[in-house]
Amino acid sequence: MTRLTIAAVLALGLAACQQPDTTVSNNQTQGQTDEAVVENLGNAMPQAPGTVMPAAEFAATAAGRDLFEIASGRLAQQKGQSDAVKSMGEMLVEEHTKSSNELKTMLQGVTPPVALPTGPPPELQARIDALAALQGEEFDKQWVSEQIAVHQQTLAELNGYIAKGDSSTLKDWASRATGVVQKHLNELNQLNK
Repeated sequence: MTRLTIAAVLALGLAACQQPDTTVSNNQTQGQTDEAVVENLGNAMPQAPGTVMPAAEFAATAAGRDLFEIASGRLAQQKGQSDAVKSMGEMLVEEHTKSSNELKTMLQGVTPPVALPTGPPPELQARIDALAALQGEEFDKQWVSEQIAVHQQTLAELNGYIAKGDSSTLKDWASRATGVVQKHLNELNQLNK
């Protein structure tokens, strides 16, 4: 009896999924092209464990990480002891500002609008605050270490979205961003030697 009830519930659930205008992927309705998905970012469905975050959440996370890189790059320019750290900070500010502007431009006119953060997420802001308390060689060493960790995490998130993301437009942006983040990671690893 229990198996029959479960089977009936599953059958009803599957039948409901076949109705017109139901969600085919997280942000795509039947007949909608992948390119149109970016126009539907705010309608993301909750994700099951182990799947990639919805497009709107991915965009907000990526924007927050860019803001962290910009803020920590500025901090390196101000507090860095070595010219290499100061130069790396300048590059991070320039390239993550460009990345952030590209993301904002891509999301203009999206309905409903995607709310992007105005500062780094709290956990990354805490890292900036901790770095701000350091001086000299200690600052340089910890700054490089933090940058490597954050760039590794960012690269993993970008690659995850490229593999399983629900918006081809954001996947294209993530592909471009991956090259920049990998370049930064390579240069940071050189500074860490």
